[in-house]
Amino acid sequence: MPERDYELEERGVSGIGRRALLKATPMAVGGIVLGAPNFAVAAGRPSDIPSAAMLDTQPTYHADGSVSYAKGLIPMSDKNIQYRGRWKEQANGYVHGYYESGLEFDFTGTSLSVALEDACRLLYSVDGCAFQRNIHAKDTLTIASDLKGGMHSVRIYSEYQQSFPKMKYFQIDHGASTKPCTKRPTMEFIGDSISVGYIGPGLANSLGNSFSFKTPELLNFSHNTVAFGGIAMAAGSGGPDTTGMVSRYSKLSEYVPGESGVPEWDTSKYVPDYLVINLGTNDPSTGAKAPNFKPAYMTFLENSRMHYPGAVIFAMSPFNGAHGKEISETVSARNAAGDAMVMHIDTSGWIDVTTETTDGTHPTIAAHDKISINLATSIQNYLTARH
Repeated sequence: MPERDYELEERGVSGIGRRALLKATPMAVGGIVLGAPNFAVAAGRPSDIPSAAMLDTQPTYHADGSVSYAKGLIPMSDKNIQYRGRWKEQANGYVHGYYESGLEFDFTGTSLSVALEDACRLLYSVDGCAFQRNIHAKDTLTIASDLKGGMHSVRIYSEYQQSFPKMKYFQIDHGASTKPCTKRPTMEFIGDSISVGYIGPGLANSLGNSFSFKTPELLNFSHNTVAFGGIAMAAGSGGPDTTGMVSRYSKLSEYVPGESGVPEWDTSKYVPDYLVINLGTNDPSTGAKAPNFKPAYMTFLENSRMHYPGAVIFAMSPFNGAHGKEISETVSARNAAGDAMVMHIDTSGWIDVTTETTDGTHPTIAAHDKISINLATSIQNYLTARH
């Protein structure tokens, strides 16, 4: 069912923390509210950061990989910022993010702020604490202050589709440093409104509530999502974007009304270790367009392998069972053709769509928690078997 709810005035959001997967059961998992961490946080509070043009951004490189800045200004080109998903550097050195992209890095000092070029929606976490949600972030966002001196980590994500974060620079303490963050496996999710975290009209529609966010958090993977509400796999179905993910994936950004000349995305800019596909809900199962799904899905798998030769691809059946048979058959065909790194994940029975969705299609927040545990366990079992 196409999603057409773009409202920004939404209530709180829930999330789940990482835990031992094999000891957890779906019924035991509950969401926790994104809460106040153990340090001072201000949502969009102005600070005294001057214009980037007025600051000395000359970095000092150190043998341990850290980079220090006398005036604490971190340009977006800092080598220790790890970008997840689709970002594009601008001529002025700023970066623009697309889809549900993210970034992470480590830093020293007692505070962290980010200067934004325009209003956007963000999720952010410092030192592994609960993710904070700001759907009206603009100007200078103080992410954390009054931290204890020493090493810290930050992760920031586009909070929802069409968030389009536009970042100028980060500010840390004068003389503080960025440092290389721990390398983790990267996982990209590809989907529709369910993957982007749409729950229902007027509810907490947020990437932070989606299984596509919670699953890699359980696995301790870095991650990003390429999803848009209402999109189908095959062209000519779904809406408002009717290009189909089979075509849209090669474009830099998600759909916006009245778009034209959308730039191509260079897939070599970001190469995930794992892909998780959850598409088919918006492709018709009956009628003249129904047969379009299977060949489009095959083309998408072939293109994904061309883009990411070493990636493991997990192809999920939709939670309402739509096109489950075609997805299974397409994966089997790829396996028979010699691609052993494509796995079908049958989600039958994971949730009851009559009682655990808000409208027969979109899972509740609690249902996303259950899906996350089931999916993380399936992926963990696969990876354990491989090794």
